[in-house]
Amino acid sequence: MSADSLSALAKTLETLPDPRSKQGISHPYHGMLAIVLLGLIAQLPTVAEIRRWAKRNWHILKDPLKFKRKKPPVDTTFFRARAKTSVDDFYTALADFLKAILAAEVVLVAAVDGKVAKQMKDADGDPLQMLNMFIHNVKVTLMSDDIGGDKTNEPGCLKSHLDELFKLYPMLRLLV
Repeated sequence: MSADSLSALAKTLETLPDPRSKQGISHPYHGMLAIVLLGLIAQLPTVAEIRRWAKRNWHILKDPLKFKRKKPPVDTTFFRARAKTSVDDFYTALADFLKAILAAEVVLVAAVDGKVAKQMKDADGDPLQMLNMFIHNVKVTLMSDDIGGDKTNEPGCLKSHLDELFKLYPMLRLLV
């Protein structure tokens, strides 16, 4: 990822309010969110893995994401920053970032697929059913929605989330 793309990500995340008190701030909140978001995009499932990745790439990440220290934050600092940000804010930030780095003429095609996660259970103890929207050429999952929460099937869940999907991703033109 280029320094320009990292700067675009930082600028996108700066629209989110920093929920921390001003006292004792050592690292930029939006920079930490950017690193967590990049780690999630790269399919790094834990904060520890995201931090290790950030440490290996610190020479690239530090300046565009406005860090002043010589080392990235520790795991707990990343975890606390992420914990203060809602999933909806992450989705919105991801959408804004993709809109900022993709050319306006790029047409996105998303694959829609339902999956049952037998290892994960919902509140009733039933397997979790998810509907995922994935952009192949960008290799990013746009959204994951709980099918069971909609009390419907995959097509019904997709229909109920189409307005939100196209609002977040106006460059999306085709679902398969």
